[in-house]
Amino acid sequence: GRSSHFKPTEEWLSEFKEKMPLETIKRLLQHLTPVIDEIINREEGIVDEGEILAVLNNVTMVGLLPVPHAIVIRKYQPNQYTSLWFTAYLWGIIFVGHQSLPIFDGEAIE
Repeated sequence: GRSSHFKPTEEWLSEFKEKMPLETIKRLLQHLTPVIDEIINREEGIVDEGEILAVLNNVTMVGLLPVPHAIVIRKYQPNQYTSLWFTAYLWGIIFVGHQSLPIFDGEAIE
């Protein structure tokens, strides 16, 4: 019945919100909300979407957003597991490449 469907609770929602990575969005909103509010107040509430977009195009976020973590570059180091995977993959490609169509015929199953 319908009683088995998921129903979110306040506790679940609070827990879910804590796990979401919203720090960057919060910083953007803290910086941009006053900028947009100022435009709306200056124009007495009648603002064209183009005006807001023009302002947003000129706003810089440099220094506001967190610095991204460094990209780690790792070189490929062969080992027995990757070698086994690569061998199996190649043989699979060779096998499928030599099959005639249709490869998987559902009507041929007895």
